Amino acid sequence: MHRLSGEEAVVDAVVEVVDATTTYEQFGVSWIRRVLHKERILRTIDQVLGDQIALGPIGAGPGRAFASVSFVGTYRPTTGELVPGELLTYAIDLPISVVFELGLPMDRLTFNAEVVVPLVLVVHTEAPLRLRLELKTPTEDQIGLELRTDTRRGAMLRKVAGLDAELRRFLLKVLDTELAKDYVRKATYLDMEELIDNAWPAFTQQFLPQRPEDRRG
Repeated sequence: MHRLSGEEAVVDAVVEVVDATTTYEQFGVSWIRRVLHKERILRTIDQVLGDQIALGPIGAGPGRAFASVSFVGTYRPTTGELVPGELLTYAIDLPISVVFELGLPMDRLTFNAEVVVPLVLVVHTEAPLRLRLELKTPTEDQIGLELRTDTRRGAMLRKVAGLDAELRRFLLKVLDTELAKDYVRKATYLDMEELIDNAWPAFTQQFLPQRPEDRRG
């Protein structure tokens, strides 16, 4: 087996460094895609949304006066996949276990549902050094909903009144309200210069000498 001489090793090291160089533009694209990788995006969405979402009661049915609907949903871990393209884009599935309560003039019915809300997240860049994460919500018919009820009256009402479509509309309203909140907007608009300035002391601890003995060698 051929062993590299000292001179050959230095030449190989120099070649490796040269091969590792890149343009500022390529570095920027690579940086965005590596920093905002899929798992980091999915876990960040989970943390932003929290454990539960609730809304209601609000009016439902003709004139929004026939009934009232209340909603309590428990978020499940978000999943998603990278969408190939020029802009960094993820197709995201947001699963929610939901309890709907439908208040009627003479009764109150409870429905359970497993819901999957498809979202699209697109990463945009803005001057001078900002990232804007755009979350696109689905249309009503794109929301997956498996509705269950244990009562005969509930099953009849679901069929006659087209309850699935009504609950999809309600769910989309809940989601739009949630995504419009200030804390969600803050998490989807990132001033990287400000974030790096705030985090710089922690960064420097990784490479600057902290003790006199760190300067030896």
